[in-house]
Amino acid sequence: MDEDVKRELDSLRTMVLAWKESYVKLAGEEGGGEYLVKEYSAEIDEFVFPYVYKIMKLGGMELWELQDFMNFCQHQTQELREALMEMEVISEKEESDARKV
Repeated sequence: MDEDVKRELDSLRTMVLAWKESYVKLAGEEGGGEYLVKEYSAEIDEFVFPYVYKIMKLGGMELWELQDFMNFCQHQTQELREALMEMEVISEKEESDARKV
């Protein structure tokens, strides 16, 4: 992976982390629930994955690097869910229902 791609992925990581922080802040201000986690995940699926996938298809990164980056995103989604549970924004029932999906 060349330096330009590394910088681009670092920028994307920063963006994903900033999104997560904004969702935590939103939950603290307005409440929320599992739907915030789903929206966060949908943003990643809609905006980040296609971009990173295209980088991989154009030869900018290997498949394992794409998988590693998407694992990072999935981990951030899980951290958001855990943060909302700590804030008691997600109920036990919602968490149980989310695990079934």
